[in-house]
Amino acid sequence: MEYKNKFIDNMREFENLKNLINTIFISNSSLPNQVFHKEFTNYLFKEFDFTMTDEFWSEIRELANKTNDDFIIMAVLDPDPITYYFKEFGYFNWVKLEISITPDQYLDILNFSPEDSPADSIFVNSYTVVWASPSMKWGIWAEREKEVCVIAFSEKMYKDSLNPILNNWRPIDNEVTDWIGLNYKNFTIPKDVKDKLFLNYKSGY
Repeated sequence: MEYKNKFIDNMREFENLKNLINTIFISNSSLPNQVFHKEFTNYLFKEFDFTMTDEFWSEIRELANKTNDDFIIMAVLDPDPITYYFKEFGYFNWVKLEISITPDQYLDILNFSPEDSPADSIFVNSYTVVWASPSMKWGIWAEREKEVCVIAFSEKMYKDSLNPILNNWRPIDNEVTDWIGLNYKNFTIPKDVKDKLFLNYKSGY
């Protein structure tokens, strides 16, 4: 499979996808601040590294089937898709992932890099990444430096039907904040960061 063809290289298509992304996410925000627009709630968390696994792809592909999406948008927000990635390589670090691709193909796409620049694969060079349902029923925000990802849903009706798929995800709790705390001095999350996370994401399952 020619994986480069999976990446967005057309500016009009990029702008259309960007509009969709910006409907779900507050793209200039970051944790512990709110990163979802108010229509998206029922937050659940996992470790960031989980998003880079075949198991993650199996789960979100099942989500997409439940929400009748033919593909999932994977978009890197940091490093910047225009001023860095498109400028340097002529295409964006954004991909439309058809739900027909296998877990191994998902890993191959994560590891695909521009010619002569292996350090610029999504697997290596991604600090903020989102995965979005084109029907805008759910979205996942991930931050490498915070060691977590968080999913949110646009409709409470999905709570019961999707919960079995996400049974290893956690509502905001002390275990989640412990993951984040690993990035701070003495591996302890500052109280103000912890308080803000609970304030913004306490409406878990």
